[in-house]
Amino acid sequence: MTDETPGTGPAEGGAEEPTPAAEHDMAAVVQGAGDFTSGEGLVAFAGIVVVATWLIFEVIVNEYSIAWVLLLFGVAAAVLPRLNRDAVEKVAPLPVLMKVLGYGIALMALFYLIEDLRFGVLDNVADILAGLITYAAGVMAFLGARQTKI
Repeated sequence: MTDETPGTGPAEGGAEEPTPAAEHDMAAVVQGAGDFTSGEGLVAFAGIVVVATWLIFEVIVNEYSIAWVLLLFGVAAAVLPRLNRDAVEKVAPLPVLMKVLGYGIALMALFYLIEDLRFGVLDNVADILAGLITYAAGVMAFLGARQTKI
C-alpha cells in the first residue's frame, strides 16, 4: 500500500524543476573564471604553476629541480599577458608567443616525465608531487596552446 496523503509529492515540496543545460547562460557560467578561460589564459596559468613548483619544491623544500629553460618559459608565459599589449605586439603577436610558449612548456614537461622515469628521480613524496604538478602544467600548456587561435 502506498501513502497518498496530500503535500508529500515532489511538485508540492517547493523544489523547482532543474533547467536543461541548453538554457544556461554561458556568460553567467564563466563570469568568475577571469583570464584563465581562453587558450592564452590556460598557458599563462600553466606558467604560474611552473614558477610556483620551482619556488616550492626547489627553493624552499630543495627536493625537485626544474631546468632554467622551463622556468624561463613559465615566467614568460605568466608575465607576457600582463604587459602592455602594444609593446608585446611590436615583437610578435601575443597569441603566437603564447602558442609557442605553451608548446615549449608542454615539450619540456614531456622531457621531464621521460627523464624522471628513466633515471628514477621520483623517490620520495615531495618529488612525486612536484613531478605530477609539473606534468599537469605541461598538459595545461598543451591544451591552452591548442585552443589559442592565430
